[in-house]
Amino acid sequence: MKSLTPKGASRAKPSTAKPGTEAESVAEVFSTRQVAQLLGVGEATVKRWADSGEIDCFRTPGGHRKFRLRDVTGFVQKRQYEVAGRLQSPLGDEEVDSVEDAIRSIEKYAMRGDAGACVGLMSMLRLKGFSLAEIFDDVVAPALRTVGTKWERSNISVAEEHVATQTIVEAIARAQPLAEPPGEPNRADRGTAVVASVSGDQHDVAARMAACLLRARCFEVLAPLAQTPARDLAEMIVRSRASIVALACTMPHDVPALLEQVDLAEQATRQTGGLLLVGGPGMEKVRLPQGARLLGGMRQLIAESEPAGRRRVSRGA
Repeated sequence: MKSLTPKGASRAKPSTAKPGTEAESVAEVFSTRQVAQLLGVGEATVKRWADSGEIDCFRTPGGHRKFRLRDVTGFVQKRQYEVAGRLQSPLGDEEVDSVEDAIRSIEKYAMRGDAGACVGLMSMLRLKGFSLAEIFDDVVAPALRTVGTKWERSNISVAEEHVATQTIVEAIARAQPLAEPPGEPNRADRGTAVVASVSGDQHDVAARMAACLLRARCFEVLAPLAQTPARDLAEMIVRSRASIVALACTMPHDVPALLEQVDLAEQATRQTGGLLLVGGPGMEKVRLPQGARLLGGMRQLIAESEPAGRRRVSRGA
């Protein structure tokens, strides 16, 4: 069983929160009580931290303090504070002690069509110190594979599989703030990224994950996503002078067409001086051109894209 303690994390601090007051469902914004429960301290302590500027917050028209996820995460990282206690699922009906528990919970929420619960659990994992790329790789993707396997074995219907997939798609869109670095967002221009699934592949969840992560790293993302014709995609790469091109393939329905699309994308990317990154089970089954870098997940996408973008140099720099 994989623990939910990130590598390098210290032993959890004992929680001073009362039993039964675990953090309730969270997404982009927290109340004072939610922050107190997550950090295992009293509400007065959180208010003191906020008033002294140690943790950023804003106030509602009614005067209530609210805390953005990135600011709470920044506080946790700055003070190397260990989030207290055990994770509670967003619906409050189970504890989440391991990666396996998190996978099962995401699958269950997806099957229910509850995108809010998916985002809530992803938020909890983010506060525990996991990056969104790690959450996509280790929790969301395995949950989707489980759903796909159940569909292949006729344990669930096509309609149920579609509900689960669309719920994850909605959760990815709503999870964009979870990808943002803590503190003030970085506004540096890193150029354009083109993100798509290959023509004929109707599954674009991986492409949506990639688009979410690249936007958070200040790329201007053009995301035609699924079923984009090969030549149209190549023309978009050249016109946009893309510095990153990310192509995904879940299931190659037409291997020659897949190879043509990757070849055209590689040629176009060579013209722009950019980087072609490909991933997914379908890409692992074909021989790729030398200029294409095969990725094993979203962590690698982040690592490969980090040095790739153009940075706009300000005047006088």
